Amino acid sequence: MNLEDRVSARPEVRPSSPRFLTENWYVYLNVLFVVGLLIAYYIMGGWAFPDYSNYVTIVNNGGYLFSKDEYMAEWISRLFLGHGLQVFDSADRVVDAFALFVQIFYVAFCFYFGANKTMLSRRGWFFFTAALGPLLITTALRASPAYILVAYIAASGMRFNLKFLFLALLAVSFHDSALILVVLYSFSCLISRVFKAFSPIVYKITLWFSFCLIVFSQFITLALFSVVSKLNIGIRSVYFLELPQTSIVKKAFLIFIWVIAYTTIQNSNVQSRSKIFICGSVMLTALSFSLSEVVGIRFALYVLGACLLAKGAFLFSGEHRSRFRQVDVMLAIAYFALVFMDILRNTGEA
Repeated sequence: MNLEDRVSARPEVRPSSPRFLTENWYVYLNVLFVVGLLIAYYIMGGWAFPDYSNYVTIVNNGGYLFSKDEYMAEWISRLFLGHGLQVFDSADRVVDAFALFVQIFYVAFCFYFGANKTMLSRRGWFFFTAALGPLLITTALRASPAYILVAYIAASGMRFNLKFLFLALLAVSFHDSALILVVLYSFSCLISRVFKAFSPIVYKITLWFSFCLIVFSQFITLALFSVVSKLNIGIRSVYFLELPQTSIVKKAFLIFIWVIAYTTIQNSNVQSRSKIFICGSVMLTALSFSLSEVVGIRFALYVLGACLLAKGAFLFSGEHRSRFRQVDVMLAIAYFALVFMDILRNTGEA
């Protein structure tokens, strides 16, 4: 077992009064955020949110958006969306039932399986909801369980065992994108086993290299695009039909994710397997962003979820002695409001 793993494996000592109450308050805030999102979703109706119409199209097409060659896995998602009309009388009702299923999954996992059955902190699940809840509860329905499961696997530093294989298979059953992250985490387990200890400088060098890839993505694009655009990767070739336009806003968002990843590797309680995965997934995100901003942002959300759960913090490292712990809560609330308002601003436009 690595030195970092031995440190992180120590049972967390709960302080007697104020800190314990504070930990409970993260649960209350999490519940408040989730309830608020659900109320908004059902008052406005699913049709108001982005991607709902795409799900209806998938239902009407028998489980596919365009053709049967689109997906490698996603068995659970296609079971709902491809055969739902055998149970419900309209595509809308099928999508509504699928949305309810995903939302129940979110609540059950985050509040019961996630917070009560592992050493991951309740604080970490609060930050997870603050950052990803608005998207996962209202819009990215197929990918929502995949984001939750991959974040849970990576943040807990799970070993390569039957539990990992089951959860990994479950994640891929909801969305294909999880497959790449699952393979990456498997390599993280292998690397952690072969190399018993890593110097912090290795993590930092990897992340700084990724930072350069993000900043100079438009130059990396020219080198990679001519190769990738010629590959036959099925329906996902649509991501690489033309050179991506550089978006300053999306690049700034990736740099923001990078800062969160960088502070995560500085947390001594985060296990080595988690740190290796985070460094690798940031590198994957940076390279993907050079080829397709859509793919890069999708991977970035996996990084974000894993980091927030692993360190139990938002922008800062989450160390217990940090004087910025409460500042982090305010930043997370502000971020939640910003993302939620942006989604509401785009409702009805899909």
